[in-house]
Amino acid sequence: MKRNIVLIDLDFKLYKSIYESKLVNIELLITENNEAQLKEIRDSYGIKNIITRDKFHEFTEKEAINISYETIEKFKATQLDSEHYQDRFSDDANLKQYRYYSALSFWIKVFNDNKISAVIADRILHGANYDSLALDVAKSYGIPGYVIENFMFRYFDDSGFVNRAVLNYSLKKWVPLDHEKLGLKHSKIEDYLFYPEKNNKNINKKRSFKEFLKLFLPSYGKLMSLRKIILRQEIFMHGLGSHPGFIYRNILHVKTLRRFYNSITKKFDSSRKYLFYALHFEPEASIMARARLNNQLFIIKQISQSLPKGWILYVKDHPDQLENYDRPGLWYFLISIHKYRTKNFYKKLNKLDNVCLIDTNIKSQDIIKSAEGISTINGSIALEALHYKKPLLLFGHQNSPLGLLKDVFKITSTEHCHEALNSLESGFTPEYSDLNDIVDKYFFETEFFSENDLQLLIDYLVLNNESCR
Repeated sequence: MKRNIVLIDLDFKLYKSIYESKLVNIELLITENNEAQLKEIRDSYGIKNIITRDKFHEFTEKEAINISYETIEKFKATQLDSEHYQDRFSDDANLKQYRYYSALSFWIKVFNDNKISAVIADRILHGANYDSLALDVAKSYGIPGYVIENFMFRYFDDSGFVNRAVLNYSLKKWVPLDHEKLGLKHSKIEDYLFYPEKNNKNINKKRSFKEFLKLFLPSYGKLMSLRKIILRQEIFMHGLGSHPGFIYRNILHVKTLRRFYNSITKKFDSSRKYLFYALHFEPEASIMARARLNNQLFIIKQISQSLPKGWILYVKDHPDQLENYDRPGLWYFLISIHKYRTKNFYKKLNKLDNVCLIDTNIKSQDIIKSAEGISTINGSIALEALHYKKPLLLFGHQNSPLGLLKDVFKITSTEHCHEALNSLESGFTPEYSDLNDIVDKYFFETEFFSENDLQLLIDYLVLNNESCR
């Protein structure tokens, strides 16, 4: 008899291979709002219960509510993730809470009324009601959840590839993988070093006509916003509505911030003793929903107060943070960027005596080479630090298998941060001798733009791994 699963497959990458499984049945599919794909799924695959991300809140709000105060108290931490996620696209506090409670009631009904063996989520979690909430409720029922996470991207010719690992969400453990048995491709971690620069070079070499047209999408987005302002209509993203005027307001906000940031940056001096912290892009799920401590101001203050005398902390903002989003897929961050980057944010950083903001155009590779150490929550810069054998302070070590490395400083308290920097001052030099073992054991590679056959992996996860009971 097949085991029933809830599948969160936003990119339509997994459902075909799982449908062919003789062991697993997709009882409920959460996916993107693509009419052509949805018609194919219904006509060819017979998956009965499908909810799109854009219609998820509308669907759950129509359901009858059945929930207790005890349950509400039990999932308070999940509610915080949900409201943080909705902050990216909505400013209505009452609606955010209403959507959350409706979704919580919905997921409780799903796991009460159906015999679900596992929840499988493809890609990184967003802290949303359609993904993180499902996994948290499943955990409370003793139902295991697995997240097939994306970590790093690379391009080769016209193909894209992604480095991945599987998180047992219920146990907060990374799943060791038998690549040959599960039909998985090994990762070559060196292919992902400094990949944004490699990607940009390859992307600029050759574009299809369709890709060329995508360059106009941001302008289309702005024109759409203007049209909606005139018609007094909201912009909807992932089923969440916001005023279209935010986009125009935040274009000016970003331009003003960029001028202000550039006015307070200091010259980079590689001859000094320094630690490097590369700011994460915000708002972004990589730290919002995954990291236990995601306030970057607080993290930088911890580092600042623990720095050895005479050392400085170089902080560089993410290269995309202060752009005008004239690239496909980024314009919608203009809805809420004003909540995550402000002049006061930079002023707070600039007030710290041993913290220096530096130009975003300086290559991180050049900064890493001369640094005494690198610090990040869970950014891709960690891999570059490992490449140069630099001491690495991870403030979100749980969010990557790289956090399992012996020589990585796993910061879980202010005291740990202080101890790590004392070690650096004493001349600690990491070896990272277990890096290849960690990569071989936990990472695998798939194509980014194509459907992936992960049937053997899903069968293994659902039937053979530990539950969280």
